[in-house]
Amino acid sequence: MPVYPLRGRDDLFGGLRSAAGRAVLVRGAEGLGKSTLLTALRATVGVRLVGVRGLRAESELPYGALQRMFGAPVSSGAEARDRLGAVSSPTICWVDDAHWVDPESLAALGFAARRLAGAPVGMVLASRSGSDEFDSVELPPLTDAAADQVLRDRGVPAGVRPQLVELGDGNPADLVALAASLTPAQAAGREPVSPILRERLPRYTAELDAMRVDERLRFLATCMDSSARKATWYVAASPADRRAAHARLASAEEGPDALWHRAMATATPSEPLADALAAAPAVDHAAAARQLERAAALTADPATRAARLLAAADAAWQAGRPGWARLLLSRVDTEPGAVALLHGEIELRDGDPAVATHELGTAAELLPDPAGALLLAGEARRLGGDLSGYRALARTVPAGDGLVSAHFHGLTSVYAGRHEDAVTPLTDAVAQGMAGSDVAGAVWAAEAAFARGHAERAHEYAAAAVSRARLGKRHAELPWALIYLSLSAIALDRIPCARAASRDGLRAPHNLRMEHLTLLGLAAALLGDRVPELDEAAEGIAERGLGRPAAVAAWANACLDLAEDRPDDALSRLEDLASGVSGDQPVIRVLATPQLVEAAVSSGRPERALAALEVFDRWTLAGAEPCWLALSHRCHALTASDPGVAERRFVLAIEAHRRAGGAMELARTRFAYATLLRRHRRTRDARDQFRDALRGFENVGAKRFAERARAGLRATGETVDVPHRSLAGLTPQQDAITRLVAAGETNKEIARRLVISHRTVDHHLRNIFTALGVRSRVELARRVAAGERTAREW
Repeated sequence: MPVYPLRGRDDLFGGLRSAAGRAVLVRGAEGLGKSTLLTALRATVGVRLVGVRGLRAESELPYGALQRMFGAPVSSGAEARDRLGAVSSPTICWVDDAHWVDPESLAALGFAARRLAGAPVGMVLASRSGSDEFDSVELPPLTDAAADQVLRDRGVPAGVRPQLVELGDGNPADLVALAASLTPAQAAGREPVSPILRERLPRYTAELDAMRVDERLRFLATCMDSSARKATWYVAASPADRRAAHARLASAEEGPDALWHRAMATATPSEPLADALAAAPAVDHAAAARQLERAAALTADPATRAARLLAAADAAWQAGRPGWARLLLSRVDTEPGAVALLHGEIELRDGDPAVATHELGTAAELLPDPAGALLLAGEARRLGGDLSGYRALARTVPAGDGLVSAHFHGLTSVYAGRHEDAVTPLTDAVAQGMAGSDVAGAVWAAEAAFARGHAERAHEYAAAAVSRARLGKRHAELPWALIYLSLSAIALDRIPCARAASRDGLRAPHNLRMEHLTLLGLAAALLGDRVPELDEAAEGIAERGLGRPAAVAAWANACLDLAEDRPDDALSRLEDLASGVSGDQPVIRVLATPQLVEAAVSSGRPERALAALEVFDRWTLAGAEPCWLALSHRCHALTASDPGVAERRFVLAIEAHRRAGGAMELARTRFAYATLLRRHRRTRDARDQFRDALRGFENVGAKRFAERARAGLRATGETVDVPHRSLAGLTPQQDAITRLVAAGETNKEIARRLVISHRTVDHHLRNIFTALGVRSRVELARRVAAGERTAREW
């Protein structure tokens, strides 16, 4: 079993390994990894080890554990302290299964531990319970993400992992046992995994059987906290013991809790009790799922029982518990259309898009109203990048004036470049989506508005979807709505808003979490920053074939390539995106056009972006919003061969940026315009644009781009930073080259950035070496660093 990631473990173990008189007890339930932690600690090199494992058979033998630890009789805490304190070399004293250590030995060790200050001894105990003798730390269950990783490391398929996470309840040992006990049919998803639950419980059952009846019932009552998951101990108990524990609580409580415990204490179907429990108000979706699940168990009528299980599964899903929802669905043996719809939605958000497509297609065939299933099936096609499959699905949608027909007709027209044909259906889709009060309708409206290029309206409708999800506590739908809030904010150049939305969306099922991770990566990359979220998402995207977040990740990495002055890499990456390497993602492909144009122009191959720019222009003109018009003008300015045409386009772009209100893109446009002006020796005009660009970059925290603007300003003769005494005497352009060399730039990269020739960089660099008395780029970098330190001190 892997070493469990206990918070503060490295600090704790570091202190113990240094053997500086520290003592601690690590407590936690069986299987959480306490023994594994001790095994890792005992692997410490160069430390003497003294330890013992508690034995149940000797738990009542006074000083039995100490005698086994030291190999000789020990009769007091003072004697234990003397033996430990007498050691001269670093020593770790360890005790596993301390809950089985006899009280006398435990008290003696506690006495010794309190008197180890200054002795080269560390003491650590692992126990299922705490002790007044020692400071203790709690070993909590694994988080869902960590539990999923344990199962992933053991090759459990993605579609089955959420159910095992639910059953494992954060216990690493149980998760490993569950993974090992999967049959091929269960691993393939053809059989439910619930029956394997009992196979992992014998050790818990034995512990319960050893307790006295009253003790056992009191203990089981503590395992029923409605705020916690169903405890493994509770599951391990016999049905009779569970019913008896609930009966005790039913007699002691009042109101909804008493009704719940009465229901759980009942062994046979009871329609009145089932009806009362199903109708009882619930504090949240998790409580509703629990009540409906129990009501179903007390229901004799098969149809009513299935309906309640289905409702319980939906409530579990809305509570953010996909594994629980799948387990409940596996017990529904009627209503195949409704089961396929919910299963397909769960797979879409938390599983395999291909499985989701199949399930949602089945639901559309079986349900009398297939609208919801068809819309979700279309999204599953688009998530995986299967645009041809989406078109085929659209052809099966009956023509009409409903939301489904309007949405499919509008999107297929946009994807085909027939923007005029898309106006009416997308307008209808927006109106119908916003007419209701459901979350999904507002999301479909936001997507329809975005497809028309109406980013402001898309942002408004996405915000409405988020509000509806929060007010209705629709936890499964909230991260979905937040995707469109984040994406529309990125399109509107509102990076802080996008970051806030996607951070909120990280508490989501797997596939939605991958989308938010990549959107966070994109939001940072647009400012020139690299964040770990992109790397975190890579494995999850690849495992499930998630085309849309893969495309967003490619776009983000291309932005980073441009920020780090690697336009060739950015161009290659974006051309792969355009060719459908991550599946056909027309929306992401169009949104990434400005970066494609910049990469192509910076690489000296502007012709490779012209086709994409033509598509971008058609979409831009369809929406005619300032944010898109500004980017279109900038792209045309960059590709223009006539300086006069380029300047007019830059001026138009700046005006459109001002109307749109995007600070970062306005600064980037000003920087590109300043570069053009400087190239044509209009130094004063270039200086003004560089200065405005610098202010814009600093305001949004784009440090990498701000440094470029400073270099541009210095190259036009303006002093930007505090004078650096060690670099005195250099011209502004030499100063800019010096700092770029110190930052690790090559001569070729410096030439491209400062819009000068490679030969000019060589010439300046020779003069810089002479003026500063250095002989290499390394010495030059050191001189720059020393100058910056001097300036700070000054």
